[in-house]
Amino acid sequence: MILKSSKNSMVTGHDIYHHLGLRSTDDCYGVYVGFQEINEQLAPTKVGRSKNAQAIQRGRAQGGANWWFVAYYELPTNADTHLVEREWKQQMQSQRIKQTTQRQTELYYLSPDDAVDELEALLISMGYEVRDLVDEVLEDQLHEQLD
Repeated sequence: MILKSSKNSMVTGHDIYHHLGLRSTDDCYGVYVGFQEINEQLAPTKVGRSKNAQAIQRGRAQGGANWWFVAYYELPTNADTHLVEREWKQQMQSQRIKQTTQRQTELYYLSPDDAVDELEALLISMGYEVRDLVDEVLEDQLHEQLD
C-alpha cells in the first residue's frame, strides 16, 4: 500500500484529467482531500467538492503554493457533491478549523490520510461507489515506472 501523502505520490488536477482523457473545460464531479505546500511547509488538510479538478488546481496553486490531491472521489452529478459536502460538514464539525483569516470552511484538523479514511467511510455509508482517481493515477504511474 502506498502512503498517499508521501512526497513521491503527489497528484495534481492535471494528472487526474490526463488520466481520464478529459479536456480542461470538461466536468468531473467529485469530492476531494488535499493540501497546499509552500517551501515544504504543509497547510492544513482541505476537504471539499468540485466539478473540475484542474480548476481546483489553478485556484489553490497560487502565490508560490503547490496544491496536491490526496484523494479525488468521482461522483455522478453536481447535486451529489453538494449532498456529500453537507453530510461531511455535519459529521466533521468538531474537526473543522473555525478561526481562519479568509473565512475558509474546508480546513480540518485531520491528517490527509485520516481525512481520506473518514471521507471513504462517509461515501460508503451514503451508498456511493468509492472510485479514487488519485489511486488510479498513482497505479498508472507505478506501472509506467516498472515498464
